[in-house]
Amino acid sequence: MAIRNNKFGKFFGPSFTYTGYALIAAGIFSLSYSLTSLFLLIPGIFIAFTYTGTLIDTEFKKVKPYTSYFGFIQAGKWLDIILFSRFKIEKSKLNYTFYSRGSVRFDMNLSNINLLLVNHEGNRKVVLNKFNKFEDAQKEMDELTLIFFPGAEGNIKYNGEN
Repeated sequence: MAIRNNKFGKFFGPSFTYTGYALIAAGIFSLSYSLTSLFLLIPGIFIAFTYTGTLIDTEFKKVKPYTSYFGFIQAGKWLDIILFSRFKIEKSKLNYTFYSRGSVRFDMNLSNINLLLVNHEGNRKVVLNKFNKFEDAQKEMDELTLIFFPGAEGNIKYNGEN
């Protein structure tokens, strides 16, 4: 079975992830005193290790966008490729803002190129993978087009254009 697992990164932003690590450390430290420290440990593990991704089954032509809770419990639904009609490449921007104790603002801007699987109406999208370079996304899209939509190379969209 040819299944690709594309992990996209943490579900929560960087500040919540570090908060999860702090809760884990506080839970482990206080575990020797009381079992109620599990109220720190369990949410910390959840926040720190939950991530998102997509499984691509090239043999049965299905995709599964998922969220992996606690880093190992995957929840998602398999979707047939028949529900989708084309690929699309889009640029996404994420902005994270942190404030220090001295009210100093710190902005983190991240930019990715997303390879999407889009249905006929364009209202249902599944992120298949994230890339740093447009050429890498285009190469992956061409490869998946030959697998999922043989003979349909004309149904490809680059940067939202036909």
